[in-house]
Amino acid sequence: PPPPPPSSSQPAWLFVEENPNERIRATARRHVLEGSPLDTAARVAREAIQNSVDATLPGQKTDVVASNLTLSPDHAAAFRELLGLDADDSPIARLSQLGLASPNALTCLEAGEPVDVTIVEDRNTCGLGYDAQDQKDRFEELCLSLGQDRTNVSMGRGGSYGLGKAVYEEASNCNMFVVYSIFEPSDGTGGHHARLFACATFDGHTWEGRKCTGRALFGVHEARESGQPECKPIVDDMAHQIARRIGLGRDRDEHGTSIMIVGSSIKLPQFRDAVERWWWPRLLSNKLTVDLWADHKRLSARDPRSVAELDDHVRCYTMIEHGIPPEGPLERRLRLRRLGGLRPGTLALKGLESDQPIPTDDSDDSLDNAIALIRSGPLMVVEYLKISDGGDKKCVGVFVGHEDADEALHLSEPPSHDKWNPNSQRLRDAYPDDAEKRNQYQALVRRIVYRVKKHAKKFLKDLNPAPEPPATGGTRRLEQILARVMATTRSGPHPSPSPATGADPFELRIQEGREMSGPESVVTVRLEIELRDDATAEAVDALVAVVPSVVLDDNMRRDGSGRLALASMLVDGQDVDLAVNHDGAPVVVHKNRKTVIDARSEPFSREYFARLDIEVTAQRDSPLTDGPSPEHEGAVA
Repeated sequence: PPPPPPSSSQPAWLFVEENPNERIRATARRHVLEGSPLDTAARVAREAIQNSVDATLPGQKTDVVASNLTLSPDHAAAFRELLGLDADDSPIARLSQLGLASPNALTCLEAGEPVDVTIVEDRNTCGLGYDAQDQKDRFEELCLSLGQDRTNVSMGRGGSYGLGKAVYEEASNCNMFVVYSIFEPSDGTGGHHARLFACATFDGHTWEGRKCTGRALFGVHEARESGQPECKPIVDDMAHQIARRIGLGRDRDEHGTSIMIVGSSIKLPQFRDAVERWWWPRLLSNKLTVDLWADHKRLSARDPRSVAELDDHVRCYTMIEHGIPPEGPLERRLRLRRLGGLRPGTLALKGLESDQPIPTDDSDDSLDNAIALIRSGPLMVVEYLKISDGGDKKCVGVFVGHEDADEALHLSEPPSHDKWNPNSQRLRDAYPDDAEKRNQYQALVRRIVYRVKKHAKKFLKDLNPAPEPPATGGTRRLEQILARVMATTRSGPHPSPSPATGADPFELRIQEGREMSGPESVVTVRLEIELRDDATAEAVDALVAVVPSVVLDDNMRRDGSGRLALASMLVDGQDVDLAVNHDGAPVVVHKNRKTVIDARSEPFSREYFARLDIEVTAQRDSPLTDGPSPEHEGAVA
């Protein structure tokens, strides 16, 4: 080994002190993952592989190796020494102040006991060097920054910097991980080619009169003229030496990144399941390999085509990626219509021949009636979107976004990358100087989510045809007609029609319009709704659907494939989330008070005709009469 460096460059732990003008505790970073339904193994599998995919060299296959190891007492003692955990100002010295549950990796290291770790390494990648495209240091962004987003995402890159640390710390029972990376030296890295850093997040605390946020870093301290010193990564020869002795050895000219989660809670069988569940499209496309090792024994990998629960999704994916035509009425494939020249992507659906009832438990983890949403760049399943029409038949599906939609979909994702939300903060903040592009991206994401749900539900309805009307229906209708005829012979005043006899309780005023812009136009409508004076209720919960459609000619015959999505909808000035309320906007309709709805269609060619259908439906249990009655459900204007 090389001689030890001067004492000024010896690595040590640095506990970040509170800024009196910004008292943010380090534990706040844990909240970025709240709300995600994914378990720890799934989060690490998604985040770690995503980072490796982002760093994969052009034309190469992403190669990831995940290993579970138990550090022996001797190995653990060397680990403790090399990472400065014997020092007077180390995390072990402050153990009682850190808010960790016992036992944990630090208590095991203190007692000389074995420690479990998980190591995730990648190959065929560029490592965490300087990113010339984003003009950022990838190593520092991973270890030091939080929530740094890429805005102008290049094709094939899926993550956002700064959130991996929260995932890795969550998987550690002492909230600690070590990063070691080899990369091409550049001016942006100070000419260095390798770096090593340890990061941890603990509870905020006071130590020797200093208030600390809980953030702790292990590296080389660089003095600053004022304030706390800056902690820099350990570099080059010293980084190689420490990495090899703690178990992160790799060839010095092998670019890539190794991450060690200290005190890991990850079980490799669960990690393998997560890789298969979320990364099967990239595995199937031969763009990713993942090797798993438990204490130097290899855990067999599985081809996604051999995983029973993925079989039907794989079939849908091959219909899209390899152009295999659908077979019979149980399969369907369609391309979503363009929006402003941008191609959204392709949807494939497959009906399941099963008489088993659909589970109603929201916690059900089944992939039945689930549409795998996939971006074409990373080829990771973002979400399994659940679909149901209430029938007994089930289906699965795959939607693969087109390259045109990749950036918009990326920006619509939350930090955990598990949903496409057209109203996401990142998407709303994107392109502050180009509102037209931002609005187009929002409309594109909204169309994708809406259309995928719409087509999947229609497919399910085709699999679940409506039951034949009962044979007595005609007789009952005749009875109703005769009853009304007989009622006209009665003497005395006639009561006003009521919703109970089928009268329309709503009064509508509609102002339609059409706006032209270049080769495109949009349909607009302002709708004022209130209850009729003779309605028996003062207010009614209703659902308002505004459905613009392209028509075949000026005779207003509908084109069955020409339904347009709405670009926006406002109820009394408040924006309606169309991705959630795709069947219509819930409103309260009052007597003697107008409810105002403004809606705009998505753009379409100005050469086409369009029509507008408006449906107002009273909701279940709405008080259309003095007492509730199921006869009053579904009154339609």
